[in-house]
Amino acid sequence: ELDDVGELRPSAPMRVGDRLDLERAIAALPEGARTVFVLHEVEGHRVREVADLLGVAEGTVKAQLFRARRLLREALQ
Repeated sequence: ELDDVGELRPSAPMRVGDRLDLERAIAALPEGARTVFVLHEVEGHRVREVADLLGVAEGTVKAQLFRARRLLREALQ
């Protein structure tokens, strides 16, 4: 479940249907937003690490995270 700023918040275990909805929503993200979201939120890399891995500025990573979270929030409502 996403909180008000799009962060994944710990909650009760996800139902299978909710998990599939989240997986589909992540898969539907634009490539850049999806890559940054997975590296940061799923794999746990820090913003600086994601920037280094992708060869982009930290601001770019932050912008892509913001975009990914917004799109996920919209898709899951």
